[in-house]
Amino acid sequence: MLFVVFRCRMDYTYSIALLFVDFNMTLYLPQKPSLEEFIQTFTPLAIIEQLEDEMQERVNSITSALLGFSSHGTPVENLAHFLKADRDFLGVILALTNLSQEKFLRILSAERFGRQDFGNEWGIHQVHRKLAQQENFAERIATMLLEGSDNPILAEHVAHFYLAQLNLQDDWEILLRSPQIVERVVRRKLEGEYNDKKGEAVENIIKEKLDDIEAKYGVTHEKGQVQLVSKEVDHVIPSRNEPYVMIMTSYMETTSSMQTTRANEQSSMYQSIISDNIRYGTKRVLVNFVDGAGWLARRSDLRKLHAGCDDVINLKTLDRLEAIICKYVPEKYFTIKPRPQVEG
Repeated sequence: MLFVVFRCRMDYTYSIALLFVDFNMTLYLPQKPSLEEFIQTFTPLAIIEQLEDEMQERVNSITSALLGFSSHGTPVENLAHFLKADRDFLGVILALTNLSQEKFLRILSAERFGRQDFGNEWGIHQVHRKLAQQENFAERIATMLLEGSDNPILAEHVAHFYLAQLNLQDDWEILLRSPQIVERVVRRKLEGEYNDKKGEAVENIIKEKLDDIEAKYGVTHEKGQVQLVSKEVDHVIPSRNEPYVMIMTSYMETTSSMQTTRANEQSSMYQSIISDNIRYGTKRVLVNFVDGAGWLARRSDLRKLHAGCDDVINLKTLDRLEAIICKYVPEKYFTIKPRPQVEG
């Protein structure tokens, strides 16, 4: 609100007039895009420079450590020493054999069964700790990797189809003398970590956008379990107790069967919100953030996510968030700046 004071002459006298000029901004929120329009704004493989720099540093660091490794003993001793030297080196060996971390853990569980060890499956962090702390465990893993189908316990308890991948050659160290080969193997080893960090980076971009809106208007946001939908919501505005805008986020560059589960769960969430609005006369909304090549490859699941929400956004349309929040969050939560009008 701007107050303008000016003088005007009327009948040879001066009067003071006070003009109230309201400069409250009006925001425009276009209607929810059609599925076809939304797809056209997708970013299949996002480039996030900070993440790219961080991962390149990881590649350089692991590559340097690999090229600097040397050992002089039997093949099993050398490999055991290698596995103990750095927690990243097991992943490098798995990448050399084209064996996924998940499949390696299954094979290890089968090997433990052959030893009459029926405990819970060890996670990868537990395996890393054992490698670092227990010499005999490192030699045990080294023996498994080098013997493969010749290992009597593995041959009895693991399908030959899987054991065929467990064929690390005795001269594996020679492969790690070429910087080009090493860097290629390291990148393969880091694919899972890169995908996880990409998802976290996208989440941070959304959070930073919400932080900017909070700094501008005072409208808060948080993450957590929302009773209305009986589910943890990625971003709730202004709070879990008063969830007027709920945002579920998913950025995927690869496909997974869990995408169907996620699409169905969020459709159920949306129905709960609709029922609550009808019952109590409220206007709470669900916004789905969806992006990445993985969703483009699963069009049927993407169609469910698009249909099962009030609005849908991605990296390129993130600016819609301000207008969505200003349209649906009540005035009383705007503690810094008045809520602007929203058209559309």
